[in-house]
Amino acid sequence: MRFNRSLLPVAIALVWLTLPMKAAEPPALYLTWQRDPTRTMTVHWHTLGPDVSALEFRPLQGSTWQSALGTQRPFPQTTRIIHTVELAGLQPHTDYEFRFASNGPAYRFRTMPAQLDQPVRFVVGGDVYHRREWMDTMNELAGKLDPAFVAWGGDLAYSCGGTNLTENMTRWFMLFDSWKAKARTPDGRLIPLLVTMGNHEVIGSYRQPKSRAEGFYSLFAMPGEAGYASVDFGRYLSVLLLDSEHTTRIAGAQTAWLKRTLAERRRVPHVFPIYHLPAYPSYRKETEGDNARHIPSLRTNWVSLFEKHGVRMAFEHHDHAFKRTHPLRAGKVDERGIVYLGDGAWGVELRQPDPEQPRWYIARSGAIRHLFLVTLYPEARHVLALNEKGEVFDEVYQRVK
Repeated sequence: MRFNRSLLPVAIALVWLTLPMKAAEPPALYLTWQRDPTRTMTVHWHTLGPDVSALEFRPLQGSTWQSALGTQRPFPQTTRIIHTVELAGLQPHTDYEFRFASNGPAYRFRTMPAQLDQPVRFVVGGDVYHRREWMDTMNELAGKLDPAFVAWGGDLAYSCGGTNLTENMTRWFMLFDSWKAKARTPDGRLIPLLVTMGNHEVIGSYRQPKSRAEGFYSLFAMPGEAGYASVDFGRYLSVLLLDSEHTTRIAGAQTAWLKRTLAERRRVPHVFPIYHLPAYPSYRKETEGDNARHIPSLRTNWVSLFEKHGVRMAFEHHDHAFKRTHPLRAGKVDERGIVYLGDGAWGVELRQPDPEQPRWYIARSGAIRHLFLVTLYPEARHVLALNEKGEVFDEVYQRVK
């Protein structure tokens, strides 16, 4: 009988999963999505050398393990290997467990609900890792809040940026070590991550080819090679992950995509753009440095589309402070307008907006390390700003039109 070579990887994986080896904890383990969050989950993990990209999974209350194969790629400039397995055909709002070896530890996750028939809660922040203790504190706080997912709006590990000619990949090691150790829900589930790019993911910071952001594009299956994407949760939520001029220009193809994407989601009640550079900064001056170029482009290309297509809230980062704007529309305060929340202060050195020079669009700002806890309802959204002690210090409530 002739052996079917196409089955060889499956056979190797099945043998590997049943070998009586000592199961090692991966040094990095994180979840995301590439497609429907109600029926899929993408598992990323690292090994310290070549290994099989395979795992087995089952519903938490199930009895039969299913095998799943994936892909792998080297982590540039290191000896690590990044493994990716996308699990598909899952059931909405269901707990699953997976493992890398039959005698290894099992890890848990939960798929998203197909409908917004109960509150959905998630966390947003950005500018993640200057000092390990700050990042650890915020990652642990995020886990305690039991979110369905966390979205980070760029400047994650601070692996590069500016005039640096190389990328410090060990910064990514520390970021994922903290995430794996600290970011667990009270019942022990792993929390999926959605990420966007910031200037500190890119050698040269702005308007660079994707090859200058090796770490980011190797580590995350989402937003993928385009650098921007929409993640759609049933018909109730769309998260728009945007690249604010780091490896993809604001104007041009990305804005054309954004225009189509927003038009197609006019009936989605909750649509949230998430990106790094702010259109309405809290600390940096609008007319200085890179802001003089980027802010007019952001407002002309993106903000105008947000307003046209009914977006009511957007998340911006980069300035290392807390910010909540007044609702803004057509360059003025307008109760029908968009509230911009930011400005990227998860685990970084803080900056204090000048209280002597208040900006017309700012409702509240300050040097506060924080995250946003967003809760969605069919008829409204409620956002709490929490400081690093877990104290609520600001909030926004919006009814869905």
